[in-house]
Amino acid sequence: MNLPRNRIRALSPQRGFSVILSDMCPPVSGITTKDSALSVELGMRALEIAVGRTSLEQTEANLEDLVTGVDDDDVNGLLQRGGHLVIKLLESEDGQEFSRICKPLFRKASWLRPKATRSSSREIYLICQGLQSQAKK
Repeated sequence: MNLPRNRIRALSPQRGFSVILSDMCPPVSGITTKDSALSVELGMRALEIAVGRTSLEQTEANLEDLVTGVDDDDVNGLLQRGGHLVIKLLESEDGQEFSRICKPLFRKASWLRPKATRSSSREIYLICQGLQSQAKK
């Protein structure tokens, strides 16, 4: 997450990625609200890297046009139009709100709890399929 976006984008021969997978999880403290908040914070960072700040702000604020004088590396996401994003989160109300932010950005957003996940684990994956065009609002 410390690399500049232009260096990350350069790793993709297609000027963007078709899939981004975020398997980040904060160190679990046992304090449910704290752990959930940190998990969503990491998820939001992954979402911002994938779709870009502009798309995220447009979705959150439901605005028409936000881009004025912002560096392209901060604005443009690294996920190609039509691409997919998978984010690990800790199951919580915060995670449900996170899902509501993702749904307008993607054709489909759904939850997956892999069968291999321990029953005591709160880890769950949000699978976002088909990044919509940024022009679509």
